Amino acid sequence: MTREELKKIIEEGHEIEFEYNEKKYSITYGEIKGKEVISFCEFYKETTEVSTFEELCEVQRDGVRVIDMITSITMDDIWVY
Repeated sequence: MTREELKKIIEEGHEIEFEYNEKKYSITYGEIKGKEVISFCEFYKETTEVSTFEELCEVQRDGVRVIDMITSITMDDIWVY
């Protein structure tokens, strides 16, 4: 998936699940203290909440940024809801 494809999906409000290095991750949405957030996590682990697409791209897990994870896998490893 490209950066542009991910940005479009996020702007449209779709939730995403994907596999990267045999781990499962999700991008969902929520609200904290009246503010809408984008939430990223490895399944069953602590979440990271951010306000913008650009911030989401820079979130890291195991030293790898979200955008690098997404752009290195195929659509076979991504589920969009």
